[in-house]
Amino acid sequence: MELNHILLFTAIATSALVVLQAFQPQSPGARARAAVVLIGSVLAWLLARPIAGWLSAIVWCALLVVPAFLRNRAWAARSCYRPSGSDRPSGSDRQSGSDRGSAVSVSPVVLALIIVNVAVFILELLAGGSTNPMTLHRLGELDTHFVIFRHQYWRLLAALFLHYGPIHIFFNLFALLLLGPALERQIGGFLFAVCYLVSGIGSSIAVVLLTKLRLLEPVQLVGASGCIMGVVGTWTGFLLRHRHAPLARQRLRNIFVIVLLQLAFDLVTPRVSMSAHLGGLFTGFLLGLLVPAKSVPARLSISQIGGSAAPRAIGED
Repeated sequence: MELNHILLFTAIATSALVVLQAFQPQSPGARARAAVVLIGSVLAWLLARPIAGWLSAIVWCALLVVPAFLRNRAWAARSCYRPSGSDRPSGSDRQSGSDRGSAVSVSPVVLALIIVNVAVFILELLAGGSTNPMTLHRLGELDTHFVIFRHQYWRLLAALFLHYGPIHIFFNLFALLLLGPALERQIGGFLFAVCYLVSGIGSSIAVVLLTKLRLLEPVQLVGASGCIMGVVGTWTGFLLRHRHAPLARQRLRNIFVIVLLQLAFDLVTPRVSMSAHLGGLFTGFLLGLLVPAKSVPARLSISQIGGSAAPRAIGED
């Protein structure tokens, strides 16, 4: 997959989510900057298609990413120097608190999964290269022919930890880092790991079944994106169960936008398996309807759901 294509989609998807208030809350200035990014991305696509993604990424970073980073740094600085006795935040701190909710944090199971994926990627490099078809096949890519006719079912799991090139693994792990920790805190580390792995296996099984039914051509797939779409699905099922909690309905609308953007990306991007994504999403949704929360707080801490999944540009599966 071309990095230019991924960058263009990332700029458009995240900016659209800002305009739609998926990142909550948004000031008029942030929405105006996101609209500028959208317009600039469209113009870049029309006038300079070979470098449209790079141009869009520059505008995106300048108008959205850097300002958000500076706001988080400013909030952290105010937190460090706030007197210990002042428990009630000021008005500006309350606004910054929403920015803090959008900050990236790492939870134990998410961190462990990132480490495992990176370790396997290093193994790919040592074994012959992460884009070498023979290496990927030997290490366990999801080759539907070998699963169906040679019963190599271990590939259903092994393929979830393999990635095709550094761009592929970067965007998958970036999405996991954005979407995973908040869900892990809601349902606990063990159940999060179960949902992640079972959703991934569900995505693999969906591809194999569709191939066996001759609705898909035989394919070879790698990547954790089925697992990550499973995280999105788990969030959906979980929020439906707790839809009366504050912000739950809004988060469900945000997830709906994420899924639409992901499907749009799948449709316009070659070498991406929509079947794997939908299989992981559906499996995760069923799990989300079943898993209990560690404790149902008064306010669901899911502020990271908003532009997290769509821009991940999942690569080969």
